[in-house]
Amino acid sequence: MSVIDEQSEEVYERVRAILSEHFPNFMFCVMDDDGELYYDYTNVPIGKMLIREMKEDMQPSDDSVDWSEWDEDDDDDNEGEEWKEWS
Repeated sequence: MSVIDEQSEEVYERVRAILSEHFPNFMFCVMDDDGELYYDYTNVPIGKMLIREMKEDMQPSDDSVDWSEWDEDDDDDNEGEEWKEWS
């Protein structure tokens, strides 16, 4: 967690209240325009577990993308032509 301003703190408190109303275990993470990171969680073990689970879910598996269906040459044939269909 980083140091946050008073206005942002009010928003985070509302987010935390809404999440805790509906979920016994939660974690949220946000980044402001300056790149400052803020996160909060039910408790440390829950926060660590949810981050670990999220990281595993976000890692692509070898079979998650079928590259055989995408032919790089097909995209180049009509490059820049999509807008003409809508005009």
